Amino acid sequence: MNKVGIDIVNISRMEKLSDNTKNRLFNPIELQVASTHTSQSSKMEYLAGRFAVKEALAKALGVAFTKLKPSEIVVTNLDSGQPVLNLEGNSLINYPNLKCEISISHDFPMAVAIVIIGEIDG
Repeated sequence: MNKVGIDIVNISRMEKLSDNTKNRLFNPIELQVASTHTSQSSKMEYLAGRFAVKEALAKALGVAFTKLKPSEIVVTNLDSGQPVLNLEGNSLINYPNLKCEISISHDFPMAVAIVIIGEIDG
């Protein structure tokens, strides 16, 4: 049985985050990619989409952030542009066989993400 999570984030929320909060919520890879965006609005849109994925995953798993650490949820893109989700650290230990599909969409002022889990152990 598949599990589904969805989340929507107001992009402007990302501008209000302190550097410490960003480091707690995002993986260094995500922050590095965000820093390559040429405009502040594009950077915030990128981070809002990633945060929406993290929240959607927690909802699909039904654990909030109790067994997941946001910075250990890494959202990157394939060369085709398709977003993919990988886990690191204790989050990977808790869910070693997590298989899911994700989709992210942005339309200022909102970013939305959906996570569909097809297989889960942990």
